Amino acid sequence: MADTPDLGKLWKQLTDSVGGGMGEALEKLKKSSIGEQVQSWIGKGENKPVNADQLTQAIGQDKMDQIAHQAGTTPEQAAQTMAEKLPGMVDKMTPDGQLPTPTTIKDNAAGAAQTMPTTAANAMGNPTTTAQQQTPRTNPPPM
Repeated sequence: MADTPDLGKLWKQLTDSVGGGMGEALEKLKKSSIGEQVQSWIGKGENKPVNADQLTQAIGQDKMDQIAHQAGTTPEQAAQTMAEKLPGMVDKMTPDGQLPTPTTIKDNAAGAAQTMPTTAANAMGNPTTTAQQQTPRTNPPPM
């Protein structure tokens, strides 16, 4: 068993067990016994803490057992890691104080992908994009 489970694995297991992705998982948590804390993580103010027992109660022991098993750790360690790191992660994923929509996430990803080649070329002092610099090769290089 891992000493400190990976938060990414735990988050994936949480969203998979709830279904519907990040938005659905956070909406369910907002309606649970830790709703006030979850709303503070999403909002722009201070993040209210949550402990492992509160998180387990909100998610349910069966789901926490399932999440931990699939992440390769104990339910106690999974709950502790999530309680410590989930507030900061949710806070960073919601910088505008609201849940991003699937369209927002898609647009942000597409925008980031479009700027990467130009940004890399500009960083090297060349205003042309990497794609513009490459010419198609018709013959394989000599060996």
